[in-house]
Amino acid sequence: MNILSQLQEHANNYNLQAMETLVESLSPVQLEENKQEIIDAYYMVYSYGMHDLDCTRIDDPEDFTFFLLSIIESIQRLFPDQMYYSDRACCYEYLSDYAAANEDKLRYKQQAIDIYTSAPQTTEMQMSMVRVLIDKMEITKQFTTEAFTELLSFFRPVLNDATFINRLIHQYFRVRFLPFEQNHYWYQRLLREFEGAMHEHAEKNPLVYLDWAETYQYILYHDSPEIDPEYKATMVAQTALLLKPLEGYYSEDAGLLNRLGKAFADTAKRSTDKDLRLDYYQTAFDFFTKAHELEPVAWTYPVYATNALKDMAKIHHEQGAYEKVINAFEQGLQLFSQVYKHEEDFTLNLYWGDFLLAYTGMAYDYKSPSINRRAEEKLQLAIELGGGYYAHPYFSMARLAIKTGDKEKCVTMLLQCKAAICSAGYGAYDLSEALRDEDFREIWEQLK
Repeated sequence: MNILSQLQEHANNYNLQAMETLVESLSPVQLEENKQEIIDAYYMVYSYGMHDLDCTRIDDPEDFTFFLLSIIESIQRLFPDQMYYSDRACCYEYLSDYAAANEDKLRYKQQAIDIYTSAPQTTEMQMSMVRVLIDKMEITKQFTTEAFTELLSFFRPVLNDATFINRLIHQYFRVRFLPFEQNHYWYQRLLREFEGAMHEHAEKNPLVYLDWAETYQYILYHDSPEIDPEYKATMVAQTALLLKPLEGYYSEDAGLLNRLGKAFADTAKRSTDKDLRLDYYQTAFDFFTKAHELEPVAWTYPVYATNALKDMAKIHHEQGAYEKVINAFEQGLQLFSQVYKHEEDFTLNLYWGDFLLAYTGMAYDYKSPSINRRAEEKLQLAIELGGGYYAHPYFSMARLAIKTGDKEKCVTMLLQCKAAICSAGYGAYDLSEALRDEDFREIWEQLK
């Protein structure tokens, strides 16, 4: 076995000591000849270890972080020109997080800051400095003008690169959450600078607004308790304004069209303005159907498009516009039928059945025999395609049964659901979900 094969074997076993012994036995010429392969072997151990650390697979993360740091130090000892600023600083950031004592947290965080400061000042390094300086403030509780002035000195250069939108937004929201009286003042300072820079970027690339809107939607989705309801409403309105210039955006990229559709649909779902909701759901539908034209085999785009139509139908139903309710559902059924080999896809038939269930409920109060029959057919097909592993199609069939007054069939479907899932290997499955569902209240006793 040659040297590199031995080194790789030791690296695969996380045996740093054996790697060190082997490398130290090499002559200077051999070291130089195999420099990149040696670096790659060491760094492979580091990257795999960092992955395990991030996935919380390590029993003693603090000790393991020192081990990772020693790998980087080994590379630098062998090849002093290899600096690994970000990797070293990252290790110290982790050590700061794991440390129990506040003075240790601050010491490690300062070591990370010192490394980032000594590194060539790329945008990535400046972005890292923004993050660790806020970390430091959280540790020290010193929210001084000097500290924020230093933060701004790194924040401003990052604004020149629109690819950092997501990370910039998350950092200025962290400032909003800091526990001191002027947190909103400094948040607004950062926000104003961010908005000015991003609007300039958007003049050349309007998709900047999509990145911006998606990040706000991510924050809203996670429903942070630190953001009050009034400001959440402001963020929804801001997101709607950001997306407005993207209505009718032309692209032949199905993935991008899907992102656009989702952004408009999510904003419509959160808005309280019914006219805006209808407008944005329609825009979402247009993007999803265009994506489907580009990738007709995918089931995802028709499902997303019909979800938008169903949400539009709900609004029309609330307004008593029943003709528009019917038109929305009929448009969706046409789209479902165009999907390639639709009879073979579990997920598509499940959504199709639920769509028909919503159709008969909203348009005909469950009194349309033809739509009810079609809904049953699709849901039954979903049950067969799902192999008994999924409760959803059974629940939808049961819901249709009880809505049409057939309690006995409803109970039968739910008991079949329990039996099928238990026989599929989930012996602990029960009907607790049904026992919490108000639609099934009338039959709760029969399910216990």
